[in-house]
Amino acid sequence: MGKAKRFYLFNLLTLSLSLSSCSQLPDNNSRSSASFEATTPCDEVLKSLLHIPSTDKSEMMKWNLALLTPTTYKLVYIYGMAKQGTRGFSEGAITKEQTGKWRKGKYKSMEIVILTADNLPSLSFLKLNENVLHLLDANKNLVVGNGAWSYTLNRIDPVNIPSNEGKPQKVEETFLTDSLVFEGRTPCYEPLLTLSGKTKAGCNLIKCKIIFFCDSESHAPSSLKFYGIQVGTNGTRHVAAGTWVIMRGTKNDPNSILYRLQFNGERPQQDLTFLKGDDNILFLLDDEFNCMPGNNYCSYTLNRINK
Repeated sequence: MGKAKRFYLFNLLTLSLSLSSCSQLPDNNSRSSASFEATTPCDEVLKSLLHIPSTDKSEMMKWNLALLTPTTYKLVYIYGMAKQGTRGFSEGAITKEQTGKWRKGKYKSMEIVILTADNLPSLSFLKLNENVLHLLDANKNLVVGNGAWSYTLNRIDPVNIPSNEGKPQKVEETFLTDSLVFEGRTPCYEPLLTLSGKTKAGCNLIKCKIIFFCDSESHAPSSLKFYGIQVGTNGTRHVAAGTWVIMRGTKNDPNSILYRLQFNGERPQQDLTFLKGDDNILFLLDDEFNCMPGNNYCSYTLNRINK
């Protein structure tokens, strides 16, 4: 099958899966549906989860997941090698489809979504809110992406989420052994653009790198460096410096850990807040402390690169 035909079929499937939005993910009494999309890495962890032959050449996967009824789902995914300079695939990409049952579940304190297809191992996702899911591995750990893509799935038609802003308290006793480095690619989010005094005009996405430094004596959070490249604006680069602290607690989860970033400079700049998924993953929050859905190519998730 030629590349053009494969992409036509994928787009057709995407349209058929994109259903009307609802106030929440389907529950046992709901007939509504929700659809999610993403571009993720396709590494050995994912190949194992989806039973993809290890010999298949792949570095990228595109997802379209529809939770169709209170119990059924449909997943379409394409994997292969990325085509340089585009958001698509080189020749040879493979399209797969699976259907099955889904349900909500709990793992420790996490709410998860579990997909089960016939004769296949189940897939599990952490449900961050109604708009954002993140893939879990076989041991229910968050799957770590890379500097290009994360394993976060984003709702196609996001619904309004009540404010999660609470009164987080600073964590006083924090011992870090070394600096932390996170990378990722995000949509053109205004507070990130503000760091360089730019607007969304011409911006396709932002390549982000954040280095969180710790004090050499106290091992507490100290300074930070933010590096950003705006793709689509001739590669506009900018650097911002500031400080960071570790906080605890949101309205919905008093035990959640937050990284609060404050930036230096004369220009008024909005503080940034990240939710710590675990030691290797951060989720950028909006000004109401909610995880934000990205798009079909990038998310608001950063992955640790020196884990």
